Amino acid sequence: MIDDLSKTLRVILSTQEVKQEFPQLGEAHIEFARPVIDYAPKAPQTICLFLYDIRENRELRSNELSRVMGGNGQSTIAPPPLRLDCSYLVTAWPIQANPSGTDVDQETGQDPFLLEHLLLSEVLQVLARYPTIPADFLQGKLANPPQDFPPPMITARAEGLNNISEFWTAIGSTLRPSLSVKATVSVQVSPSEVEAKPVLERILNEDNPARLDISGLVKDNTGTPVAGARIMIQELNLSTTSDEKGLYGFSQIPIGKYNLRANWKTEKGVKSKMVEIDVPAPAGAYDVELIG
Repeated sequence: MIDDLSKTLRVILSTQEVKQEFPQLGEAHIEFARPVIDYAPKAPQTICLFLYDIRENRELRSNELSRVMGGNGQSTIAPPPLRLDCSYLVTAWPIQANPSGTDVDQETGQDPFLLEHLLLSEVLQVLARYPTIPADFLQGKLANPPQDFPPPMITARAEGLNNISEFWTAIGSTLRPSLSVKATVSVQVSPSEVEAKPVLERILNEDNPARLDISGLVKDNTGTPVAGARIMIQELNLSTTSDEKGLYGFSQIPIGKYNLRANWKTEKGVKSKMVEIDVPAPAGAYDVELIG
């Protein structure tokens, strides 16, 4: 992850736009070595980005979990990422030390110190354009999966190294011009976990059992709906009448077994039929067929 940030900075400093606008920087080689006293750049013109400090950004610390829904309806829980501030010391190495001791290189005719300043100023102009690093520049794990927020970047920050001379002494080198760059990236240190689905329990209390709505069709032996038939559930002392389509229904019937009685008028008088029903029961179980 941190190496991907270094690769990202190299990409930012090496685009075609940079090479066209800043020819000196465009020709420079990008390294990440420690600029000790015997540091020898691999190319005659080099920009060195030395990663000297890595620490958590406490201001961006969060304890909030994030939930991501999957295509199958299963969600995953991700712990908050660790936000890291990565600080680089940027130095420019235009040419090898001039053995003649003059301010102008005998071969190129350029003042190496002014060229060093020019390279640093071009690095500053390029990096300072991006208060946050655009997603198109991100490399490796910074790009996939993408960062949860655009990585902030501060160039030539005021709160850089407190005592730059002590820094150069600590690494056993001599003082030279430099600028500092700090970029903040998110690092997922803990894997996501599948969210456990809540367990639903249905408790049936014998004193207050679950209740269901039931309905059926009253018809004669030819399948013709019978309107006006009186339907009763004897145990519950409930009754209703079938409508013009022969349909009837009861609401909030407790689970159990019941005797369902149907009374209807015929030319020979009132007839009656008793059927036993279960609640619940499959569709059609509450239909009543009247005979003769």
